[in-house]
Parts: sequence; structure tokens; C-alpha cells
Amino acid sequence: MSTSLLTRFVLLCFAIFVALAVVHRVHGEVIISEIMYNPGGSDRDDGAGGFNREWVELYNTGESAIDISGWSVGDSQDGDFASPFPAGTIVPPATALVVTGDAATLDSEWGGGINRVEVADFPILANSPTATNETVALRDATGVLRDTVNYQNSGSWPLLNGSNGHSLMLLPEGLSNFANGSGSNWIPSFGGAYDARFVESSFGINHASPGTVSNVSQTPFAPSPDAVWSMVLLPDTQNYSKASENAHIFTEMTEWIRDHRDEYNVQVVLHEGDIVNNNDTDNPSSGDQTSSQQWANAKASMSVLDDEVAYILAAGNHDFGTTNAQSRQTFINQYFSMTDNSLVDPAQGGILKGIKNPGRIENAFYEFTAPDGREMLVISLEWEPRPQTVDWANRVISLPEYADHTAILLTHAFVQSEEQRYANSRVDADASGEELWQELVKDNGNFEMVFNGHFGGDGAGYIDSVGSGGNHVHQMFFNAQFLTNGGAGFIRIVEFLEDGSTVRVRTYSPYYDVERLDVQNSFEYSISQITPITPVLAGDYNDDGIVNLSDYIVWRNNLGAPTGTLPNDIDGGVIGAEQYASWKLHFGESTPITASWQHSQVPEPSTVALSLVVVCLSSIRYRWVLLSGKHSCSR
Repeated sequence: MSTSLLTRFVLLCFAIFVALAVVHRVHGEVIISEIMYNPGGSDRDDGAGGFNREWVELYNTGESAIDISGWSVGDSQDGDFASPFPAGTIVPPATALVVTGDAATLDSEWGGGINRVEVADFPILANSPTATNETVALRDATGVLRDTVNYQNSGSWPLLNGSNGHSLMLLPEGLSNFANGSGSNWIPSFGGAYDARFVESSFGINHASPGTVSNVSQTPFAPSPDAVWSMVLLPDTQNYSKASENAHIFTEMTEWIRDHRDEYNVQVVLHEGDIVNNNDTDNPSSGDQTSSQQWANAKASMSVLDDEVAYILAAGNHDFGTTNAQSRQTFINQYFSMTDNSLVDPAQGGILKGIKNPGRIENAFYEFTAPDGREMLVISLEWEPRPQTVDWANRVISLPEYADHTAILLTHAFVQSEEQRYANSRVDADASGEELWQELVKDNGNFEMVFNGHFGGDGAGYIDSVGSGGNHVHQMFFNAQFLTNGGAGFIRIVEFLEDGSTVRVRTYSPYYDVERLDVQNSFEYSISQITPITPVLAGDYNDDGIVNLSDYIVWRNNLGAPTGTLPNDIDGGVIGAEQYASWKLHFGESTPITASWQHSQVPEPSTVALSLVVVCLSSIRYRWVLLSGKHSCSR
């Protein structure tokens, strides 16, 4: 075949493909888009007055309504199908329909108004699905299978195994009866992501989006354009540490933080406690790892950040005693120390400024200056702090050198998901969240934030309380441990914006690459106003935010001019060799170094190559300018 004929043949095939795609979109198809096969709590009760909480969602991908009267849903592997849909069952375009065996239970748990159809003999869906025991199928009235999903708990399929129930949700890129056969196009539902909701009912706790399908992918997660710097919160990691199948997720979380440190300008990572599930036992209460293995797992994951990002560890109840704070004995100091991370080690100029007891980090305070100039103080306290610990913290926060700092209290338990501080500690003398508020936070006006984990529910809580001095204190609870996979890899990024006051809170899983966008997981609040540092980018002589050839031209045109002529001139004096050297040194930079905490950027190879060429050419031009006698300045 000649080249021209081959080209025409390829173009014809492409045209046919496009035409078929258009026809397919117009006519569409009904596909399986969500499966609730293992809800939190009991799946079903087949006794008198029983209930059935399992369901399957269908979705019409096309632009025309589709009549599915007489169709049915079932398991094609064992031929167990529900009763056919009644006459007049029509799915409008771009609309979902939930198939349930118990409409009353569905409505009581997820609310009314869901587009649904009730059928008899709804099949029992496998809670531990494999390739050979479950294939959810949609069969038309003639018996032809229109769609099948052989969902599994292995391979590329998401594992659903948390205390919370999750439906299996199809991502936007999987909305076809070809793509929905791949496990990589499904994720567990998470409240706040892709229209999924969190529901806590008498039956149990669940995440799903019955009757709602998102056909638009999330915007790739990236730093807010108006963020100057950020910190990252790690919620309870105990369920990663305790289980060999989940331990790698903990490491993937810290690797993401390390790899995106510069992009998000991460200054510190705050771990909210319950680093492990069992502090000191060879017989774990759950999971397959002994305490020593759990601590080793946690150490390996956190060590990813050593000498890369500063981190602070709070000690939770599971980090004490044998399994759950039966005593105050903890192995945290045997596995972690102040010298592990040069960015924390005070002997190496790190942020740690003091500890309550020698050699112990569970009660400590840290200080740093953020890139926007805000002076930060973080006080980390043990699980339900003892009276002497609260007294010590009061002495630290009252030190005159911290009077103008923005102070954060990091402790394991403070605010609950019901938007209230918990009031009952296990030991009467030790401080609950409410007692910490009354005895420490309320009367110290430099406290502006409190971060904690520990509690369950929807894993999020927030209170804005006013202290004795009229200061607002933002108290934030975040915990993902009850989600699937030990917590599904969720972290919280706390961004400090360029206006010098606004803090933006975002919740993201690097493991699933999904952001939770509901008001519980994505919100803003305001802290004390500061005047942000005006960034200076040395060599940016036209003040456009990047050092390039344009700045060389500005320098050249101002040779011999008096000091103060050029913006961003850090050298001073008559414009000449010093300013040229600064331009050459910073060529290609666009991110100003605003504080010693700004991490250095490694330029791309192409940028380095371009810089070398430009510098060589400009050096020749610079020598010509000098030799021409136009200006008399030495190099």
C-alpha cells in the first residue's frame, strides 16, 4: 500500500471512530456507576420486618432517555437476578437511578428525593469480592447483558475495609461500559469528594452518593495561587502502623510531602498523635504487627522527612501503656529523638526550643519564622496533659519573647466532631479538651489555633472561640483513621495566604489523588493580621517577578547610575559590576527567597543550559561595554 493510500485509510478509520463516538454519546448507554456492597453496620436483615442496605446505581451516559422496563440487576456468575424493573422505568439522559431491594431503608438512611426503583429478590452482594465470586450485571429484557462489573478486593480494585462503610464509586473517566470494567477507574466514596456524602444513621456510618454521578474530574490538586506557605497535618496513623497491608500508605503520605515541599512551601508537619495502635505488646489488639513492628513502621515512614521538612509529634492515648493509655509509659522516645531531623535539632539550628523533661519529646515547644514574616510558636502536649504539664505549658506561652507570636497548641484530643470540646478525661486530674481551654488556652492571648485528632464520626470538627483577651482561637479536629485502608492516605494542608490573615484548610489524599471539598474539609478562617514581607528578587531590575534578559538590558542602560536607581538592587552603590553579578547569579529565578526557611529550588536542565548560553553572551557584551570606554567600572 502506498503512503498516500495508507494515510487516507488511517484518516478514514479515524473519521469512522469519531462518528461512532458521536452516535454513541447521543444514544448513550446505561451503565453500572456505583455499588454499595458492604455498608457500615449490618448489610441486611432477612427476618420479619428486616432491611436491606445494599444497592446498585445505574447511569445513562447519553443525551436521550432510555427505557429499561423489564431489565434487571444481578450477579451474572451465579445467575442470581432481581425481579425485572416495572413498565415505564425510564432513565433520563445524564441521570442516575438507584436499584434497591428496600426503598424505605434507603430513604431513611440517605434521605428522600433520590431517583430509585425498588425490586424484589435483590441479590446478596459479596462483602469480600474476588474475580470468581461476584460480577454485578445489568441484563436487558431479552436476557442480553448490557454491562458487567467484576469488582474485587485485589489487584487494581480499591480495597474497602475500614470501620466506615464506603460505596464503590465510578470516576468520571470511567463512565462507559468498557472503562467501568477496570478497577483503576473506581475509588471508595469519601464524603465531600465527587458529590459523595457522609451519613451517620442508626445502621452505621457510610460514605456514598446514591442518585448522583459526577461526570467532571476534579481539578488536579495544586497549591492555592495566593498561598505563601503551608503546614501539613498528619491525622492518627495507628491503622497504617499496625497492619502490614497499610504501612506503605503512611510512607507514601510522607513521600508526597517531601516531594511537594517546595511547591507548597511546607514549613512544618504536625502529627496529631496515635502514631501507633499499640505501644507495648507482642499481642496486638488488632492488625498483624507487634508494638515493636508498629513503632518501626512509623519510624520508617516519618524518617522520609528527616533533613527535608521539620516535623512535630504529639503522643496519643495509643502511644502510651500497653495498648491504650493504661499507663504513662511510652516508647516514643526510644524511636524518635530531637536529633533525628536537623531541621528540628536545636544543636543544628532546628526549630525545637525546649522540652519539659530531658530526653523526652512528648511535651515540647518549637519556634520558627514563616516566609511571610509571621513568628510561629507550636506547643505540643501529651495525651490528656497532667496538671504539671499544663502548668509548664502556661509558663512557656507566657514568656515575653513569645508575646507577639502566633501560637498553636498541638495535642491528641481537644475538639470532637460535634463541634464541641470533650469534657471528660479518663483520669480526673488530667485535662480534657474543655479543661485545656479553661486552664491554658483561653487566658493566653497568643494562642490562635489548636489542632487535634483522636475522635471518630465524620473525622472533622471546627470551633471558633473567643479568648479572655478577645482573641479568636480556631480549634480544628481532623482524623481519617476510620476510613478504608487505615485512613485512605488523607492529609490536611493548612495554607497561609498572601493577605497576611487568611488561613485556608484543604483535605487531600495523595494515595487516591482525591480532594474532599465539603465544608467540613475545605474552609477558611482568619488569624491576626500581619504585614507580609515584601519579596525581593535580586537581579529583577524591571520588577516583573523573573530574572531574565530584560533585566540585563535594564542594567546595561543604567550603568554608572547612582544607587537606588534599580528596583531589587541588593548591592547598592553606583550601578556596575556588583549588580551584574547579582543578575548573573539569580538568572532564571522567579520565586523570591523571603526567609531562611524557603527551600532552594533546583532548576530544570533546560533552564541551566539556557542560563549558561545567556551568561556567556552577556559576559562578552559586558566586556565590550567596558572596553568601549562608555563606562569606567571594574569587574
